[in-house]
Order: sequence, then structure tokens, then C-alpha cells
Amino acid sequence: MDVNHMMRPLAALAGVSLALAIGAAIFDRPVNQAAPPQVLLADYAAKIDQSVRLEMTHGMGISGTRKIIVTQQDGQWVLPQRRNYPANQELVNETLLALADVKALEARTAKAEWHAALGLVVPEDLGRAVRFDVADASGAALASLLLGREQQSEAEAKQEVMTIGPQLRQFYARLTDDPQSWLARGRLPRNANFAAWMDAHLPKHDLAALKSIRFEGSTGPFTLVRVSPESWSLPGGTGWLAGFEALRPDDVTLAETINFDTARRMRLRYEDGLTIIYANVGAATVIWSGISAEAQKGAPKAAQEKAAAINARFGTWALRFDASRAPVLLPAQAILQGSE
Repeated sequence: MDVNHMMRPLAALAGVSLALAIGAAIFDRPVNQAAPPQVLLADYAAKIDQSVRLEMTHGMGISGTRKIIVTQQDGQWVLPQRRNYPANQELVNETLLALADVKALEARTAKAEWHAALGLVVPEDLGRAVRFDVADASGAALASLLLGREQQSEAEAKQEVMTIGPQLRQFYARLTDDPQSWLARGRLPRNANFAAWMDAHLPKHDLAALKSIRFEGSTGPFTLVRVSPESWSLPGGTGWLAGFEALRPDDVTLAETINFDTARRMRLRYEDGLTIIYANVGAATVIWSGISAEAQKGAPKAAQEKAAAINARFGTWALRFDASRAPVLLPAQAILQGSE
């Protein structure tokens, strides 16, 4: 058998294959070979101080979209969807800073038909992406970024358990007007619950100076008195105080829209003469609270100013709590007598 005769077609075939491979390397660039920018929103990072409006649109698939809007008013972040109730200032600032620090790690697909697999379809098209839009005072867009699903390796999941504080996450992202997607890294909050973006601070004053809590209601009033720094007149006092400390409203509306005629009032009296009053109306699933304050006659000026500040801050609002907070806002005396 002539071996040389057989080798000639094989050599020709190998040459053709090599030529095709070289041609593919030169002319056919895979979608994931785009060079990642160091920061996805470099232009925004240079203008972050001009930010006065933040919109977060969450894609809910066939359920539509959920939008949370935050705007700046007199140097404070507020929620226009809740009649300009104060927003969670720290969370808003953290989000704006985090947008400026989102880094692209690796390129992913630029094909629109593949965006769904990465969670990067825009919310209005039945997508699941979260879009962050930032604008300046003139309404001009400073940033528009789509966040898709997270990508997390097992090693990263183990590391997260050992780390304290906000975590760097890896997720898919793309600029809203650019089909090129990226595997990115950052700390962007993506909470779709309105409660997370509200200012959750309540007027609790100095708990160490709290002397008594008087509960008024249809079953007759009773008072929980502090007999020492660590104990109360009813066994459940310590547990009640812990529950009070954990209170966090989950929504807000104007006080004039809630009927407080049948409200049960809870009066917190402090050593300096300040009294903070919660007027609580219970429903099947929620409790609405109207908050006010007063200073007794002859109270120090600081207590009077504190009462005025509380009334100015909370007087026009009704805060909503889940009905599970009834043991704190609408407790029965029997529960406090035998809860500890």
C-alpha cells in the first residue's frame, strides 16, 4: 500500500481545517469577548452629586411592575408616592453610591433573545429585571441600569456566611439602552417592599427615662409602671419593651384618612415631663397608629421643644403596622400579667 499516496488527501484536509480555524479566530468574535469597562456607569459616577430623583422599577413578570420613586426635597429624600413622607436616607444614599461603583467583570451575551435567561428583560415587557433610573434637577437622565438575576458560586456563598456587613454580589446587568450584558459586581439593594424605603424611626425618646405606659381601651385602662431600671409592675413589662423597640411601620398614609374616633391610646410618660401618645386602631390584618406628644406644665424647655418637634414630624401621618404587633400596640392586661 502506498502510504505517501494516502497522506496527500489527509494533509490537504488538515490544511483546510487550519485555514478555517484561523479565519474564525480573525473574523468571528464571540459575544462574550467584549472588553469589560472598569465601571459600568462611569459618566454617572462623575455626576452623582447632581442626583435628585431615583426610580426603581421591579419586573414582576405577568403581574406587571412595581415602582418605587424617591426624590429630593429641601435637602431630604422623600417618597412622592406617599405624600412626600421621609424616605430611608441611608438606604437611598447607599443605593446612589452603589450604582456609581458597579463593576463589570466579564462580558455576556448581546443577543436580546438570550436576555430572559439572565433576568435582563425590561420590566415593561413582562421581564424580571430591576431598573434603576437616576435623574438630575432638570429631569435629564444620569443613569439607567438593569439588574438581572444573581450569579453566586458555592465558594462565595460560604464566604458570605463568614463576612459581616453589606455584601458584594455578582449579578447580570446591562445599560438600559445597550443590548450588551455583563457579569457585574456590586452592593445594590433591590428590595421591592415599600417599607424598606420608608424612614422607620419612631419617637421613642430616651427609654432609660421611661417611667410608665398607660393603656386605654374598651376593657378599661391599666398602667405599666417602671419600678426599677430592670423591672416593671407587671411581669410582661420587659418583653413588652423589647417588642416596642422592634416596632417598624410597613406603610403610611395621611392621618385624616383614618378614623381614630375609637382608637385605644397608649401614653408613654418620661421623667422630663414629656408624654408620647400612640392612638391605635386595630383591624383584621393591620393596625393604624397616629402619633402625637405633649409636655406637662412646668416641663423643661427641652421637653417642650421635643414635643413640638414630634408633633411637627408625625402629626399629619398615620403609620401602618402588621396585626401581629397587637401585643405591643393593643395589649391586654392579662397578657402582660402572665407573659413572663
